[in-house]
Amino acid sequence: MDLNLKSMFLLCKHALPVMRAQKAGAIINISSTSSLSKRPTLAYKTSKGAVNTLTQHIAAENAGFGVRANVIIPGLIDTPMAIERRVRETGRSHDDIRAERDAMVPAGRMGNAWDVAHAAVFLASDEASYVTGVLLPVDGGLLLKRG
Repeated sequence: MDLNLKSMFLLCKHALPVMRAQKAGAIINISSTSSLSKRPTLAYKTSKGAVNTLTQHIAAENAGFGVRANVIIPGLIDTPMAIERRVRETGRSHDDIRAERDAMVPAGRMGNAWDVAHAAVFLASDEASYVTGVLLPVDGGLLLKRG
């Protein structure tokens, strides 16, 4: 809860007065598809669901001050943390873990850090000036499959 929720709450708490005073700002929080689908990780799912709610509340309360708040909801992303942990836990190869995760995604592959970064660049840009309170899946269709 401290890492996934409290840290975002405190960052927003301290950034919002500055953004409100300048009548502009874009908050982009990171959640997880686990927040919207059945998962066995109660604390993680709960903390990420709270990030979604926190962000939508911030969006609603601060839109009149020119501040936008949105959430990126990554799906299966090919990162060292995601892959290495599974290799250690199962003793399987990196290629096996990647192939298994790729097969879970309707798009046929896991995402990468650039997929998430491009979504963040959009949400921070003037092109997204009318976008606030959005939960944006960057998941290759994973939530469509998980339901």
